Amino acid sequence: MKTTYNDNAILQEMNNLIHFSCTQSTPKLEKFQQALIKKHFGALEVNNDKVKNEIHLKLMVKEGQYTNVVVQYTSYEEFLKSCLEDDLGNLSFYQNMLTFYNVNAA
Repeated sequence: MKTTYNDNAILQEMNNLIHFSCTQSTPKLEKFQQALIKKHFGALEVNNDKVKNEIHLKLMVKEGQYTNVVVQYTSYEEFLKSCLEDDLGNLSFYQNMLTFYNVNAA
């Protein structure tokens, strides 16, 4: 059985959840933001320095070797939205996130 996704609805609800997560500050929503960034960059660790508008990432270069990368942003919400990707693997991940955060994507 093949699972199908309504791409536009999922991406729209993800955009809505990102907006909501940027206007509400809760540990659960911060975990959502970190998970989205981790997925996009394949990062092991993500830290957001809101004072400097920087994301600090720990990335694996190869087995046993890691590097730290700093990504600067002007708008955290726009940065998060830029992490959204429109492919089957990511849409499945986003659908699971929406389900976890109790958002319906028709």
